[in-house]
Amino acid sequence: MKTAKILQILLADDDVVDRELFAEALSQIQLEVKLHEVSDGNELFTCLRSRSAHPDIIFLDLNMPLKDGRETLRDLKADDQFKLIPVIILSTSSSEFDIKLCYQSGATLFISKPHDFHMLVDMLQNILNLASKYVSFPSS
Repeated sequence: MKTAKILQILLADDDVVDRELFAEALSQIQLEVKLHEVSDGNELFTCLRSRSAHPDIIFLDLNMPLKDGRETLRDLKADDQFKLIPVIILSTSSSEFDIKLCYQSGATLFISKPHDFHMLVDMLQNILNLASKYVSFPSS
């Protein structure tokens, strides 16, 4: 088993309340994480290009202005510099079309946003606990 490390998380979501809930949920889990937030796909790429190290995981909303999550995911997976970063779609959509499109475009997971804060905490705890202890990430 690996030793836990500080996970670098990048959240792309245009909804301020959803970003605040995500950050609050992260503060409730028993892992060390560093959260970076952006509000659309253009900001996501600006953030990625301005950092020397890549995030361990990107949480990506689908319905954002300017550059939505679908286009952002396609561009991430088409870019040799970013294509290996795991991308978890976290969306209000439960459309079979969106789910299939995201997996075909390279999403690691597709999760419908929990409607309850405690479910969000539980979901993040489970995913990030697994990621921090057992998952190997490529070097930046």
